[in-house]
Amino acid sequence: METLYLERLINDQRDELLSKDTGTTREISWRERLNLDRIVAITGIRRCGKSTLLRQIAEYFGSDFNYINFDDLRLSSFNESDYDILLTIFNKAKKSSIFLFDEIQLAPAWERYLRKLHDMGYNIVVTGSNSSLLSDELGSHLTGRYIRQELFPFSFNEFLDFRGIKQIDESTDSVSRLIQLSKEYIFSGGFPEFLKHNRRELLEQTYRDIIYRDIIARYGIQERQAFRELAQFLMSNPGMKITYGKLSKQLGFRSSTSVKEYISYMEDVYLLFQMNKFDWSLKRSLLAPRKVYPVDNGLSGAIAFHLSPNRGHLLETAVFNQLRRFGSPWYFSKRRECDFIIEDQDSGYKCIQVCWHLEGDNRERELGGLQEAMDFFDIRSGVIVTYNQESSVRLPEGKTAKLIPFWRWARGFEVSP
Repeated sequence: METLYLERLINDQRDELLSKDTGTTREISWRERLNLDRIVAITGIRRCGKSTLLRQIAEYFGSDFNYINFDDLRLSSFNESDYDILLTIFNKAKKSSIFLFDEIQLAPAWERYLRKLHDMGYNIVVTGSNSSLLSDELGSHLTGRYIRQELFPFSFNEFLDFRGIKQIDESTDSVSRLIQLSKEYIFSGGFPEFLKHNRRELLEQTYRDIIYRDIIARYGIQERQAFRELAQFLMSNPGMKITYGKLSKQLGFRSSTSVKEYISYMEDVYLLFQMNKFDWSLKRSLLAPRKVYPVDNGLSGAIAFHLSPNRGHLLETAVFNQLRRFGSPWYFSKRRECDFIIEDQDSGYKCIQVCWHLEGDNRERELGGLQEAMDFFDIRSGVIVTYNQESSVRLPEGKTAKLIPFWRWARGFEVSP
């Protein structure tokens, strides 16, 4: 590329970045990662706020940073030889040691270039929409040189901040407001752009971009119609147990291997996640049916098959996505089932059941599944996350189930009674 053209493009992108609002503060510890002398790789689904987070990081450094966004059609002809020109332009403007690269995976031979810059002592932050790309490929080329930070659509706390809720008290009016906001969040999800404009077509376009650009085009998928049907089926059925064999027969795929690969592609771009069954044996856990959850209720609702979503499934998905921010939960299943098991480094395993409203029709099932999991892990208390119920239920053998409304649980990520 011509030096003058690239220089003008970089200046335009920098001005555009600085003109953006710094947005909602995210609940991640990126400042700590900047001090680790590692390349910081921020990964996440399209439109979840990675570029805005990069804007916040730029604000943190003041004017002392270099920036380029590779998700720009004007850079379509950028090649490996242009990296030297790029570094010359950056040094000409100001010799900063901070490099911010947006959508780095779209650049050619980016792994080798990052390694070169890191070995030269520069501090580097990159963003990308492909988790496999920024874990496997960074890992193979940059062993010991990077640390990954995942970013998701807004958490409930971030959603409240976005809605202007800064301070919360326990007054009746405040709690009533929080309950209503939690319902909005559970149904609408946390994509910033959608929450700002409330236009469903924004989510529909995001979904199409993920399916066609991030998956079908990148991986060269030939069974396009079948793949689209698989993606929509999984996005429409959160919390459903799946096996690759049954899905391949149900949807007419030639092999279960294709289904397994396609779902892994969807995970790579953060469209959905698989959750394994808990088992002391890793082999048995991996062979058992898995559950699948979309990354966001608003996104799945915009393209789902069903006309009237199941409130319980939406709440379950919202709880899963909160848990997923901090690790990989499991589900528990013996005679009965408990929705989520998490491992707490300080206090062992925690059992979490999810139920929109605990009542006569589901009381035995929900409490029974929670108690069976508590018995298995030999713990005396568990949690049932609800829409707006808050109480304690005594279980046999002196055990307790604490009902916690989603707004309170998600705000404090409370898992202990």
